[in-house]
Amino acid sequence: MINLTADTLSAIGGAPTVPAPDDVGWCLYGVIRCSGVTDPLGQFDHADPDAEARLRHVLNGEPVRLIHKGSLAAVVGQVRLSDFTAEVLQARLSDPIALETLVQRHNGVIAGVHQVRTILPARLGGVYTSLDEVTAAIRERHDVLLAQIDRLDGCDEWAVHIYVDPQAVQARVRADQAASLLQQELTVARPGRAYLLRRKLEDDLTARRDQRVDELVRAAYERFSCLASAVQAERPARPSGATSGEIEELRLALLVHRERLDALVADLN
Repeated sequence: MINLTADTLSAIGGAPTVPAPDDVGWCLYGVIRCSGVTDPLGQFDHADPDAEARLRHVLNGEPVRLIHKGSLAAVVGQVRLSDFTAEVLQARLSDPIALETLVQRHNGVIAGVHQVRTILPARLGGVYTSLDEVTAAIRERHDVLLAQIDRLDGCDEWAVHIYVDPQAVQARVRADQAASLLQQELTVARPGRAYLLRRKLEDDLTARRDQRVDELVRAAYERFSCLASAVQAERPARPSGATSGEIEELRLALLVHRERLDALVADLN
């Protein structure tokens, strides 16, 4: 998933430096808006039993908890601090299966909460040694976090990958090139002159193809940007290919209000 709020939450996440004696810590999954102050260790209160069951499942049966502070509540789950030391986390980074499990668990909680409440997601690995530390972190950035939640309210995050078929683009450019003056000149040129013209035509073909790809990518960016409340774009440094021979040319992270979802899906189709 692409994290649109990483800068805002960077001060909240962080691994503990001093393990608690009982090895109990709290993993921060995100922050939600709440109304009123209830039991600071209250269970996640929503009306969808299936959603609660899904959340309990990804947390190995541990209930998601809400830690209230002001108009916000931190969504946390109980973890063992020894599972989040620098050494253990480094080992997980070198183990693709363990890392995938950790990421899926974290994103699963965020996705489950998002089904019933707007959530400002926290980065992976934000673990605290006590609930007081969680409360202090929320209090420190309360107004900034609340403003971010207001911006996300009613929106979903979409990842869109734009692929281009370079052979199809080149064929189109070559067809246009066939009517060019260089092509006409090539048909009557002497052998030496024809060689130079063919080299020039190939260079022209490559330049026109790259220009056309850039135009297609720019058009896609502008089309999807019009539908999004916020957008982040990235041109892959090393474009990856698809089985159909297409090349990935653009990655978009879109924050889309649900009222515009139908228009987005229509454009994707």
